[in-house]
Amino acid sequence: MTKWDENEFMSEWDRKYVSTNVKPGSPLYSTELLLGLHRELLTSQPQLKDVASAIIATACCAVGRADVVGRIFDDLTANSDPAESQQIFLRLREALTIVFPYVGMPTCIPACYGMIGVIQRKGEAYASTRVLRSATITEEDARMGQELRSRVYKGVGNSEIFGLMDRYFTDLFTTSTVVTWGYLIAKANEGVFEPNESHLIVASTIIALGATRQSKSHIKATLGLGNSVECVNAVIRAVSEIAYWAGRPIDVLNVDSIASS
Repeated sequence: MTKWDENEFMSEWDRKYVSTNVKPGSPLYSTELLLGLHRELLTSQPQLKDVASAIIATACCAVGRADVVGRIFDDLTANSDPAESQQIFLRLREALTIVFPYVGMPTCIPACYGMIGVIQRKGEAYASTRVLRSATITEEDARMGQELRSRVYKGVGNSEIFGLMDRYFTDLFTTSTVVTWGYLIAKANEGVFEPNESHLIVASTIIALGATRQSKSHIKATLGLGNSVECVNAVIRAVSEIAYWAGRPIDVLNVDSIASS
């Protein structure tokens, strides 16, 4: 594993592009903590093998520590050949892509720059340049967004407030449906994630943000998509530890109670 503080290129790259927004006194990156949480997710919930790293990375973004995502990618791929590194890069890239509407582009940029720095050091063969989306948003994206949003929120019971959002914040609601759910998430589900996986990444990010009401809705939604109570509990434990490490603790959420409500 490359220690950025001891590597001249990564140290300079981090100082110039990645850690510029980190507040003084913020906790340092911990391989033991973050890769340990990654291992715990894989050990306890093997079905998370393709998304555990994405959950850890996007949770870090949500608690304001996107600067560590490049280091996570670097550590995860320390012994990877180019093909394996490309797959990990693609999953992390798509995870950042589908959660940026929830956390904001400025929040995600340090994560992107950190991963780019690793590729600049190791070589382009270690990143995926696969393009999933067309250069323009289409009517098909809109249809897919409406379909996926309806599927995700089926059974959550938000139809009344959705109707009010559509009436009073029409453009915002339409943008969320077409862009977030159609252009971004639905496309990520084509060959990178399964729908239950992409939604679990989104739900994890919202939980890490500390948005309690929305977290409950998305927990209920992700259970409806096929994620188990045990799986969601494991994710919440990992996200809670990340939030605590970042100095932004979140409320404890009772998944069993949410599942039965």
